[in-house]
Amino acid sequence: MKKVLTILFALISGIYLLTVGIAPDPLPFIDEATALLIFVKSMSALGFDISRFLPFLGKKAPKTAEKESPVVDV
Repeated sequence: MKKVLTILFALISGIYLLTVGIAPDPLPFIDEATALLIFVKSMSALGFDISRFLPFLGKKAPKTAEKESPVVDV
């Protein structure tokens, strides 16, 4: 069921992104950036990483282990 919902979100947001310039805005409370974010996140949940084609989304840096300072009790 989760995969079906994810596919549905990807299809709806993809179609919305393609028709924004052609047809009048059917959902005025959702802008193009929100639809793009929904599309990218749903595609990544399906296993397709398309965020590498969008440099403005940014990459998450892997967390490195920080050196902890020793605790000194007085």
